[in-house]
Amino acid sequence: MLAILVLCLVGFAAAQTPIPCTAPPQWEARFFDSNEEQKFTVEGRFSYDSLYHRERILDEVDEPNERDFFDVIALFDLKVEFIYNYRARNCTRREITRPWRDFGIRPNDTSYGEAYIGSSAVPGANVLVTIW
Repeated sequence: MLAILVLCLVGFAAAQTPIPCTAPPQWEARFFDSNEEQKFTVEGRFSYDSLYHRERILDEVDEPNERDFFDVIALFDLKVEFIYNYRARNCTRREITRPWRDFGIRPNDTSYGEAYIGSSAVPGANVLVTIW
């Protein structure tokens, strides 16, 4: 009887198919990019809003001879973005030509598994991500 119960539990566990989780509609992230060849670094914050199709990027661009700070607000429903340069103190408005990119998981997406990003040498310095 115990063997049948164990086989049923194993069968139920093996028959499960992963279903996409719901991605948060609004979130923020920090980013850093460095190019040692060109001595160029970019550091900033990215804000994402899928409810109203908006993005905001705060950039700090560090080049060998100058340092710039930008605030970019993209309003995809209006197809316009505003770029404010803090150093030059000017604002530029331009049309958005790229399509809106939804970071959510669609119902028909396929799970490719899970992976850790970060360092395993330091406790708490990694994050488990699910790849769809």
